[in-house]
Amino acid sequence: MPHTFTPIATLYTCFKEKFGVPRQMNLVPAAKGQLVFDPAFANMDAVRDLEKFSHIWLIFVFHQTRDKTWSALVRPPRLGGNKKTGVFATRSPFRPNPIGISAVKLESVENSCDGPVLHLSGVDIVNETPVLDIKPYIPWADAIVRADGGFADKRPASRLQVIFSSEAQTQCRKMTKQIPNLASLITQILENDPRPGYRAGPTTKDKKIYGIRLYDLDVKWQITDGIARILSLDPIK
Repeated sequence: MPHTFTPIATLYTCFKEKFGVPRQMNLVPAAKGQLVFDPAFANMDAVRDLEKFSHIWLIFVFHQTRDKTWSALVRPPRLGGNKKTGVFATRSPFRPNPIGISAVKLESVENSCDGPVLHLSGVDIVNETPVLDIKPYIPWADAIVRADGGFADKRPASRLQVIFSSEAQTQCRKMTKQIPNLASLITQILENDPRPGYRAGPTTKDKKIYGIRLYDLDVKWQITDGIARILSLDPIK
């Protein structure tokens, strides 16, 4: 039987589009998020004692892929973006039911005038994502030490060195008050090489200029000899 779920909250993050979103949670600690409850669930009693947990699970909807068809075989970035494997052996957003899970760090619980707001870090979720549920992360139960991670058994190594052009450095300094961790955020994202799997890698020849939308900025960058050079940080037009 089909089931209908009502989102309980919306997650607001720095990621304005799918490109550039970390491929796993906590790869980019500087990636912040604010979870704002819908009015029907904006009750401080519902989050009582949640601040005692350092991390929480988010169950959410891949809302940008909801209207797209799923495939039994997908090409995960960890396999280079060319090799196919089963969708249920991956965390691809293109699934029969577009539902995702993510364990993120809970920085604080704010009691705002509109109800509780959860301040998070290490997010790997695009802006304005509907959240279906929240559960506390319980280390002794959720962290299975001897688990086999298949083709994603190890944390991916930082593959790129990141430098800022003079123009980008100046622009970044001007944004310090609005976005204090902007330089760290950009560096952590690009160190993990967000390009498609078939283009990724420090030795891959790639003269393309890429753009990532973070907050209200269009960040332009280019790869040269394994170095990601930030060219500019301009307001999104």
